[in-house]
Amino acid sequence: MATATRATASIASSARARARARRTTTTTRARDDDADAGLRAAWHGAEALGNLIGATRATTTRATTAATATAMTRASALEAIRADYAEEYFVSGRGAMAAYARDCEFADPFASFRGLDRFRANVANLGGMMREVDLRIESFEETEDGVQTEWRFSCVLDLPWRPMLAASGGTTHVLNDENRVVRHYERWDVDPRKVLGQLLRPASKIPENQAEVFMASAGSGDVVGAAGAAAPALLRVSAPLWLASAALRAGTHTESTGIEGFFGWLFALACVSQVAKFLRGIGIS
Repeated sequence: MATATRATASIASSARARARARRTTTTTRARDDDADAGLRAAWHGAEALGNLIGATRATTTRATTAATATAMTRASALEAIRADYAEEYFVSGRGAMAAYARDCEFADPFASFRGLDRFRANVANLGGMMREVDLRIESFEETEDGVQTEWRFSCVLDLPWRPMLAASGGTTHVLNDENRVVRHYERWDVDPRKVLGQLLRPASKIPENQAEVFMASAGSGDVVGAAGAAAPALLRVSAPLWLASAALRAGTHTESTGIEGFFGWLFALACVSQVAKFLRGIGIS
């Protein structure tokens, strides 16, 4: 009887453990799916930003050799890929990319798409935001399917808070029977979420402007510091709009609107933030 009881208890315990494991797996998978969706959204947002930048600035495009459907020798394809790396093609948008098929698939941990022209436009637009670029090719090896490279990359992005983007990884270039690159896959040897996290931190350890102070404070959880850094901009925006809205209301003898209240709230927040910043500066808070 005792043996049967122990066996029953053991089975019940195992069942509970399996149920907990299933719940944990389901929860983890859901978190991963949410993270992947966030990464895809961030990638498409970056592409949209790059397209906007490309549309609003004058650019000069270097002449490049157009990719064609004709076959290449394997040696000439390898030489063309080497030449692209010499031009830092996947950072700058330069390079002939003569070995690539027009409908080549480009993929990375964030997203994938087809089209050489789209790839060129993306890297040219976003590459214009990169400063202090350092791209090092660690290896360049011919494989049965094409070419495998390993690289290290870093740059400072031309955003107000100047974040640094740094990663290592590799690129697989898959050739077809005509020695054209039909798949270009970038592998990042770092969690893509950490790469996105880098975009929120200023590269400079000593902040050099209010945007860098804001991002550094926000990244470290310093609410007072972040609010104090944002206060001047909030004052410049909210004060005139709030005063104009109040004057318009007084002149037209109308009731206060939600817009006036919103800008009034921003103005009050900016004032409180400035006071908190001052008190911290003199060592009171």
